[in-house]
Amino acid sequence: MDKEKFLEFLQNQEESPVLPKGLPISGKQKQWIGGLLSGLQIQVSSMGGFADSSGKPITIVYGTQTGNSEAMAEQAASEAKKHGMAPKVLDMGDIELLDFAQNERILFVTSTYGEGEMPDNAQVIWDEISADDAPRFDNTFFSVLALGDSSYDQFCEAGILWDKRMEALGAKRITDRVDCDVDFETPAANWIQKVMPIITAKGSQETVSVESGQAKPAKPKFDKKNPLEAELLTKKVLSGADSSKEIVHFEFSLGDSGETYLAGDALNIIPENRPDLIQEILDLFDTRAGDEMMKRLRYDLEIRIPSKELVELVGQKTEDQEMRRMVENNDKVAIDDFMYGLDSYQLIKSYGTGNITFYDFLNTCKSISPRAYSISSSVKKHLGEVHLTISSVRYKREDRQQNGVVSTFLADLAKVGEKVSCYFSPNKQFKIPEEGDKPIIMVGPGTGIAPFRAFLEERSATQAKGGNWLFFGDRNKEHDFIYKEEIEEMQSSGLLTKLDLAFSRDQERKVYVQDKMVENGSELFEWLEAGGYFYVCGDAYRMAKDVDVALHRVIKKHGAMTEDESVTYVNKLKKQKRYVRDVY
Repeated sequence: MDKEKFLEFLQNQEESPVLPKGLPISGKQKQWIGGLLSGLQIQVSSMGGFADSSGKPITIVYGTQTGNSEAMAEQAASEAKKHGMAPKVLDMGDIELLDFAQNERILFVTSTYGEGEMPDNAQVIWDEISADDAPRFDNTFFSVLALGDSSYDQFCEAGILWDKRMEALGAKRITDRVDCDVDFETPAANWIQKVMPIITAKGSQETVSVESGQAKPAKPKFDKKNPLEAELLTKKVLSGADSSKEIVHFEFSLGDSGETYLAGDALNIIPENRPDLIQEILDLFDTRAGDEMMKRLRYDLEIRIPSKELVELVGQKTEDQEMRRMVENNDKVAIDDFMYGLDSYQLIKSYGTGNITFYDFLNTCKSISPRAYSISSSVKKHLGEVHLTISSVRYKREDRQQNGVVSTFLADLAKVGEKVSCYFSPNKQFKIPEEGDKPIIMVGPGTGIAPFRAFLEERSATQAKGGNWLFFGDRNKEHDFIYKEEIEEMQSSGLLTKLDLAFSRDQERKVYVQDKMVENGSELFEWLEAGGYFYVCGDAYRMAKDVDVALHRVIKKHGAMTEDESVTYVNKLKKQKRYVRDVY
């Protein structure tokens, strides 16, 4: 309803509290009521109200692996509304390229996955837009926000690639790309504030009507700056005494926080540094630390994992000629091999040769980062609780024990009954189908089983009728079959329709989950043809890639397809959110 119609409506009410019926409205009254309505419209539209609001269209697309890019895209949409625009937020997996090329205003928010790869939901559209026959974007104005982690060599590579490709296709960049490190909130907010008034002024003045749509789910109340203090209820080692690894099951209480989560979401743990590592570093520099410095070393700084700045500093000051050469030549491959398994202490002790001071070291340290872990429980079964399944990182390098920051903080330092700082990260990509009758196929060796324990608990609680097929494995069945009793109970109850196990070291020829997929290829393809959803969780660098190859192989063989046809089939699964991964 526009303002003039609303004024007419007020005049014709039997008992209007504002105006007597039928009386004319003075200019001052019209001005006052118009101002009131404008103010209300701004407030309500910022909350997703007024279904008939209109504005210049803007499309905000996100590529995400863990949900951070989606959160920033939604934040950008809120700001766009304040500038009178009509924003549309799109998952990159939902983009139709020809329609996409018609947009006048596009903002890109994308993370980078692994070593410079596109996040899973962006891969299909990236392949399409990278093709030689991709449409032009000559009438498009754009800007890119890239999220990444500078500890990786290909820092923000996905954002860089989108930025270059859009320019190559004729789009006009309105502001420089912004590359954000793990502490992305402030630079991302600054990019949003900068880009919005500029892109508002670009393009035609044509407006569109936007529907309010469904209400957005409530955001978690807690985050990195305001974490939830969750009591650790249970800590239990799942792996056997003779296992080559230690896998631990943790249970936390949500208390009266009001927080909840969905199966497939992640819990971020904010760690503390180990006191023994802190003391090693202080002894190395022959220094003492006051209370404030000790707090920084314990709670604020990433002191175990060497930053790029520390590696470069040591390389510049070292007397080791080989390391100096690698750093001077920026030989990334050689540096990665050289640094594998080294922590900051060992790097400085072995190669700093006394030329690095304590304050040199502090100046290279980044802020300690939360680590996200796939939740291994359904809140429908474990009311008021959240569970994690974590492999403790422990190994020796140069006869010195190395301990992972978060995994051994939980395993060794956090005590049952104590509070642990944490917060949830929704993962809208990695979700059980809403249709309970759809079959699901889950591939999760090792700790990759975590979200699938949650999925199965959820399917049990909701009495979903669809089939559930789990591919699980590890090294040895006797020592590494975690959640064995639970899985066998799920199988005997009929909840777990099909179970395929691959314990690689239990026979002469190593057998992995991807081998089991190929063995059961005919039935696997039948499940996909019946509308099945295919999920993968676990190691990104070997397992997930091998599983992807096996999936293409199964589809090609049992679907009687060519190589190109099998690729098209898999891409369709991705588009339909029926092939999703939670890999790390």
